[in-house]
Amino acid sequence: MKRIILLILTALILAACTPKAYTESMDAGKAALEKGDYVQAINKLENAIEEKDTQDAQNYLHIAKTLVDSQQLYHDGEFDTAIDSIQKLLKDKAMKNSSAKIEKQANTLLAEVKRAKTVSETMKEQMVKGKTLFEGGQYDQAAEVFKGITETTDLPEVSDLELMSKDASELLTEATKKETALVQEKQAQQEEAKQKETEEKQKQAEASKPLTSEQAVQLVKEHLKIKSNQNVKIVYYHDAENGDYIIKVYEFVIDNPSTGEGHTATWGWYGVNKQTKTVYDAMN
Repeated sequence: MKRIILLILTALILAACTPKAYTESMDAGKAALEKGDYVQAINKLENAIEEKDTQDAQNYLHIAKTLVDSQQLYHDGEFDTAIDSIQKLLKDKAMKNSSAKIEKQANTLLAEVKRAKTVSETMKEQMVKGKTLFEGGQYDQAAEVFKGITETTDLPEVSDLELMSKDASELLTEATKKETALVQEKQAQQEEAKQKETEEKQKQAEASKPLTSEQAVQLVKEHLKIKSNQNVKIVYYHDAENGDYIIKVYEFVIDNPSTGEGHTATWGWYGVNKQTKTVYDAMN
């Protein structure tokens, strides 16, 4: 009985020796840890240690500092280091002696880092794929890949991921521009080819048409290089037995300038083949 009374008195004495500020800071530090506010937890726990340096306070401070460091590593893109740090902490005696809420916060952060690592690896693979397609001139496919990267939802607040998303957005714009230019160039080439095809068909159609007598007259004029201001007349005369056109070429010679009277002088007779459009001297 005396021993029990002694233990109770000892506990009361020890409790009386614990500063109120220490208790308040410890409680505030643990509460901040349970909420995931690690910076606030560190401040409160350091205040508690200033009042009374206990192993319990040191343990909670170790947890807070490890988690805030891991959080920074995570935001810096050091995923493997952050994961290793949190996993070691979860096995630590200090963590096992803490509350379930604090352990839950650590596990939540660990899951978040692992998800960010997976997102990062996927984005990097897609960036390599997109750049390869872009360099190969496959701008439409590259644009689709870059678009997928920019549309990644719930992107973790990690500098490397934000930078990759920004790069993907810029490459998407560039790939879209190049694809548009490529499409326009192909359309122009197709239009040009179509125009040439139409012109060629028109030429073939013209070539297949029977030669008219008027066209035969023009061919003879071009053959003899006769100018329009000359007093030379070129007229269709008749069709030869072989079907060729016979064209007469003559000149009007003025004998009396005052009256304009004169006579005609025949230059020659020319045949024009209706199929080949060949001009030849019909008198030879």
